Amino acid sequence: MLAVLGQEYPGVQLFGIDREPKQLAFAREHLARAGVDATLQEADALALPFADESFDHVWMMWFLEHVADPPAALREARRVLVPSGAITAVEVDYTTVRTQPSTSALEALFRAMAHGMAASGWNDAGTRLPGWLREAEFRRVDQGERPFWWQSDEVAREAPYAADVAESALDALLQLPGTDEGELRAGLADLRTLPQQPGAGLGWVVHKSTAVR
Repeated sequence: MLAVLGQEYPGVQLFGIDREPKQLAFAREHLARAGVDATLQEADALALPFADESFDHVWMMWFLEHVADPPAALREARRVLVPSGAITAVEVDYTTVRTQPSTSALEALFRAMAHGMAASGWNDAGTRLPGWLREAEFRRVDQGERPFWWQSDEVAREAPYAADVAESALDALLQLPGTDEGELRAGLADLRTLPQQPGAGLGWVVHKSTAVR
């Protein structure tokens, strides 16, 4: 996301944090390839290494779904924002994923993904996001609900991506009670071949919420 932001807004001063050194090393290589300059630091979002009122804007994407206490992370983000500084936070609601047509194997795969996210974080972070922002005392919260529904060529792009994400979590999903490897693999196969089905569609609900300090 830093690469995208840097390309969209040339000259903006960018900072990024992560707790994992390997992620930071990958990010540095990616940013170099993208020609974007950014300062990266190993740090925890619950204890940012920045002074109060250091930033004009905070961007979070696919992050709060993994945090045990999202309002605490948002309060820390609020601390480092200047007065009337803005935040953009993007989260999906995994319970809203659906396809057309559907199969029992696809439904089992989506249930397992939602249960897996609930076991390790928040499977409905998108729906909860506006409330978390208000709990963290942000103002002028725009919940930014965006229902996505891809068809035609878009399905050919999005379905393989969704299948890759699900497959990367397969080992963890198989640890959940009631999951069946054969059924989940059948769901992955159905998702990959979805674009070949007449009238195929794939969608879920994302919240791109904004607010100000």
